[in-house]
Order: sequence, then structure tokens, then C-alpha cells
Amino acid sequence: MRLSRIPDLSSDRALVRLALAVTLVVAAALTWRDWNLAKSLGDTDDAMRLVLVRDLLSGRGWYDQWVGRLQPPMGVYMHWSRLLDGGLAAMTAMFRLALPPAAAETATRLVWPLMWIFPAALCSLALARRLGGSAAMFVCAAILAVNLQIYEQFHPGRVDHHDVQIVMALVAAVCAMTRARRAHWALVGGAATGFGLAVGMEALPFEAVVGASYALRLAWDEGEAEAGRNYGAALAASTIGFFLLQTPPMRWGIAACDALGLNLVAAVTVAGAGLALLAAFAGRLSRPARLAGLAGLGLAVAVIYLKFDPLCLGGPFAAVDPRLKPFWFDRITELLSWPQLLRSDRVTAVFTITAGVGVALAVIVRLLLERSRISADVALACVLGLLAVVLASQAYRMQDYVFWLGFPMLAWLFGWIVERWLGGVTLAAVAISLFASPLFLGAGAGKAVELALGPPPASAIRPVISSACYDTAAYRQLAAQPPGLVLGGIDLGSFVLANTPHSVVTAPYHRMSWGIYAAHQAMAASPNEAEARVRALKVDYVVDCPTAPLTSGPSSLEASLRRGLVPSWLDPLPAKGQVLKTYRVRPRIG
Repeated sequence: MRLSRIPDLSSDRALVRLALAVTLVVAAALTWRDWNLAKSLGDTDDAMRLVLVRDLLSGRGWYDQWVGRLQPPMGVYMHWSRLLDGGLAAMTAMFRLALPPAAAETATRLVWPLMWIFPAALCSLALARRLGGSAAMFVCAAILAVNLQIYEQFHPGRVDHHDVQIVMALVAAVCAMTRARRAHWALVGGAATGFGLAVGMEALPFEAVVGASYALRLAWDEGEAEAGRNYGAALAASTIGFFLLQTPPMRWGIAACDALGLNLVAAVTVAGAGLALLAAFAGRLSRPARLAGLAGLGLAVAVIYLKFDPLCLGGPFAAVDPRLKPFWFDRITELLSWPQLLRSDRVTAVFTITAGVGVALAVIVRLLLERSRISADVALACVLGLLAVVLASQAYRMQDYVFWLGFPMLAWLFGWIVERWLGGVTLAAVAISLFASPLFLGAGAGKAVELALGPPPASAIRPVISSACYDTAAYRQLAAQPPGLVLGGIDLGSFVLANTPHSVVTAPYHRMSWGIYAAHQAMAASPNEAEARVRALKVDYVVDCPTAPLTSGPSSLEASLRRGLVPSWLDPLPAKGQVLKTYRVRPRIG
């Protein structure tokens, strides 16, 4: 019996149909897995995003991004994108036309993340098609359809900014690699980059590489002038527009390292406008002159960005208070490098390392095969894939970009193997997609490494807060108390805001250094010393989740509460059946 070969998937219609099929399969699987959205509001950032969206729906002004319930009386100006708050609020308002408010919010939490799967899958498949035709597309579709780990930022309940940010980076990359109607797609790519920068900063390195690809192609070939002009103009215009749309006017003159501030707007505007201007005169300039002009433009952009705030040379978290690092910032899992992750969680570390090594191997093979004739778009795909691997090795949260920007290259490698040595047979493509996937191999290798080496030493394991501490039901007792100020673990702050009418001293957001440090000092002090600190903060309630990791020493207030030693200045609320332990601060006598 003759085995069927991989079908011809070269048409745009086939691309859309395949992306739609992947989306339907994945959305159904994720919905089945995460159907009980009412149990929890997600992670800390999901809960905080809902707080901002609810504020908008209750009449808070568009430009009013001050959150007074965080570390009162100072409050915090959130650096998150108001554009996403607006999108979520608009969808919730639409659902409210047919559903009660709570059900409308749940519907938004279900639909919003799932709707970004289709553009992400479409772009990933388009990259695979560009790299390896039908075979790579088929393999990429198989990988995308069966590995739910890829969708960590797209599952129901995930309303943070990462899914939109990933999609914008993918759109920019696909547009930069397009050959047909290249100048038209350059407009889309420039606008997507501007929107991506407004949403968040994590994808900035990839967006910078995409922008540099337009500039380098223009320097080499004056025929790229129209694409370079369109990209530069769209980038500059969209960045300015989105910045003005989401940033309060009183903050238009403020530079920022962790968000789209004046420094980045100025730098990107100069880069985009400069590229468009250079493209307009490309026909009159020699190649060396174009290269010199681009070099000068790049230097000017760097100087402008750092001139506003040289501290940004240290990255988006350069301004984090160093006092917060030992007990909070250095413990954030998503910021761990591969060596750090390997010491504390071998299964996860081997999993992510395997994915990165697989993508790097695919890039190296492609470069070796085409070292003397590599095209500009394939070179861009290789750079993006390797950059994703390098960044993921430094911070675990960048692993998503290994999946979405790197796996199309891996799909090309698998498709090439199938076509060259396995006869292009569909069954062979499916088998290699499943069993040679880094996700499958990484999970198995992680378990094998842990069995061989044993679990990490207890001192290296980073305790993880129990999911029960995040459940909505855990906050009902606290929510029933008169509104006041709550002191507790840093990761509880967002959920207190989202599930109760109270304010909090601390929450996991680096712009509220004062509250984070003050809360830690109070919880880490001895019970007697803690009383003065707690009263100075005007705290009404102390809450603790006993299954959360301790962040202070054995003589601290936090540790004492865990041992059931409640100081006389705290009144415990009835604890039977309660996940969270809540204590009311007694009024001072006399």
C-alpha cells in the first residue's frame, strides 16, 4: 500500500484553513482543561488587570491610571498598557448586553485569550511556509496542535499582555519576511511594532531586529526603498499615536525603562522617520553612503534613548530598589536563567533547555546548508530564533518566543528530514512532529535527569505558593469585613484588590518599592517590634496563607503566625475551613 504524501499547502487559503484548524483544536482542549474560571482569577497579573478593567467599567477616567488602593496613601501609577484595559473593558461591556456583570467578565476571560491563538498560529505557519514550504507548514501545524505547553500565555483566564505582545512580534516578523506586496505589508509591520511597544517591553529586542532588517536591506539594495519608507513611517506614526492615546498628558514628558515613555518614543520616532527619509533619497545615494547614513542613524537613536535616562542601559528593571532583591525580586521564577532554574527545578529547566537547543540546532543546520546563498528573510528568521534562545537562557519568561519564533525553523528541519530521507510521507511527518519535538523530548529528559540525579537539595528549591491561596473562595471571609488596609504576603496583594473592597500595602509590582519594603519589614520583624510597624502603616487586617513560602526568619511575625502564636494586638477571625488566616488589628488602648 502506498502511503500518502504531505499535501500541497502553498496557497493562502490553505494557510488560513490550517491555522483555523489548529485554533479550533487547541481552543477546545484549553477550554476543556481550564473550564472552571470562577475558581480563581488566574495569576497575580491577571487579577490586577481585572482590577484596572473594572475601574474603567465603573467610570474611572481613561487617563486615570493611579491606583490608590496600592500602598495608600501614596498609591501607584501603573505602567501597564491602557489599550489592553480598554479592549478588555469593551469586550466585557459587549457581553453585558446579554449577561449579568459577573458572567460577562467570565466570558471575556474565556474569549479574550483564545481569540489571539488564531493570529499567532497563522503567523507561525506563515513563517514555516516561508522557511520550508508545505512540509514545514504541516509539521509546524502538528507541533502547534498537540503541545499545549506552547499556549501558556493564551489559556482561558489569561488576560495579561503577553499574548497580544507575542502576536505583534510575530506579525512584524512575518511582514518583514514577505516577498509579495512587500511595501504594503511593511506598513502593517510598522504599525504592529508600534502597537507591540505600547503593549509591553519584553519583545523589544525582536522588534529592534525586525526594524534593523529593513534598514540593512535598504542599505544593500535601493530597490527596498518603498518598503523601508513605509515601515519607518508606520513605525514612527503608530508609536507616537499609541503613546498619546494611552499615556496621561501629565506624563508625556516622563522617561521610563519599563514602558513606552518619552525616551523610547523619541528614539523610535527618530529611527522610523530617519529610515523613511533615507529611503526617500536612496536612489541618489551610493551603497556606502546609505550604510554610513544608517550607522549614524543607529548611533543617534541610542544616544537619544539613553540621554533621557542613562539608567535604562541596565534594562527595564534597572530602577528596582536593590533592597527588594534578596527577599522578592531575585526569587521571581520567570526571571531565572537556565543555570539558576537547573538548580531549583530540574524538570522545568531540562524542558526549556531542550526546546532552546532544538531551535539552535535547526538554525545552525540551515546556516550550514545555505551559508553561501542565504536569503535576507531566512537570515532574519535565523537571527530571531537564536535571539529567542539566548534571551530565554537568561530569563525563563522569554521561553514563549522560542516557541513562536523558533519552532517554525524547527518545523523546517523536521520537514526537510521527512522530504529528504522519509519520502515526504504524511505519517512520517506526524511521527517526527510528535516524538522528536523538544516539548516531548524535554519532558522525558527532565524526568530522566531528576531520576538520575535525584531532586535538587532543599536549599535550592524555590517554594511555590499553593494555588489554593489564589482561589476566589479563600477571600470571602476577608471580603465580608469593613473596608480597610490589608498587610500580607506580596503575592496575595493583587487577589485582595480583585476579590475584596480593601486596600493593600504590598503587591508584586516593582514601581511600588515603598510598600513592598515596608510590608516586608513589618512581617519580618518580631511580633513585638511588628506592632509598631503595623500601626505606623495604619493596617486594619493582617492576612496569611499558611501554604505560602516563608520570606522571613523563624522569629518573625510571619513565622509566629504559622506556628499559631498570635500576638495580643491581633484578633484572629474564625479560622475553621478557611484557607487564608485573617487577623484584625486591635485598636490601640489609651
